[in-house]
Amino acid sequence: MLIKYIGHACFKIRDSETGYSIVFDPYAPDSVPGLGSVKDISSEVLCSHEHFDHNFRDAVVLEPQEESPFEVQYIDTWHDPEKGTLRGPNRIHIITDRKTGEKLIHYGDIGEVMDDLLTPENMELLQGADVALIPVGGTYTYDADEALDLIRRTSPKVAIPMHFKTRTGYFGLDNIGSIEDFLDKAAAAGHVIRHTSYSFYDTQEFDLGKCIFAIRPQNIK
Repeated sequence: MLIKYIGHACFKIRDSETGYSIVFDPYAPDSVPGLGSVKDISSEVLCSHEHFDHNFRDAVVLEPQEESPFEVQYIDTWHDPEKGTLRGPNRIHIITDRKTGEKLIHYGDIGEVMDDLLTPENMELLQGADVALIPVGGTYTYDADEALDLIRRTSPKVAIPMHFKTRTGYFGLDNIGSIEDFLDKAAAAGHVIRHTSYSFYDTQEFDLGKCIFAIRPQNIK
């Protein structure tokens, strides 16, 4: 599975054998400071919720494809700890490659109280993913501490942070936490941190071991 980090909470995954692809949470132009517009081609688009920085489906040209090699499951959750009264619903997507068994989770803008999220039924889907795409910036989503607690409790092999800004204000929403702050806390908690200057990660080519993997967004201006 090839994973491309476009920016914010937008990712694209691609099956290396069939070419089938999914784009998650494309954001509207100029909705995330410092990030260029999303322009991509994909077999499918999945959105965690209907906010403009997550649901700009027009950014993606759909291409006809044969049957998807991915099984798509989901958990309907909340965007905030007040059961959606502040920001509405959020959908977690769980993607499993039918051939390799690889499991990827896109948490969207998860803000639900974690004990409410991690029921025994949900843990069957969330525990032990190969790759988990987790928001870390706070305000609208889990913050750095909550993200690290989610990683601890669900034990993904590779956790990729999303929905953050940089300390310099180079990109990202002003009122969310920075990727540097999250990685500092993760390192202090004993996590293995790996970085890449690329926007891509091929799970078949690179076995990273258990770690937090910081990928550079592709669409930085």
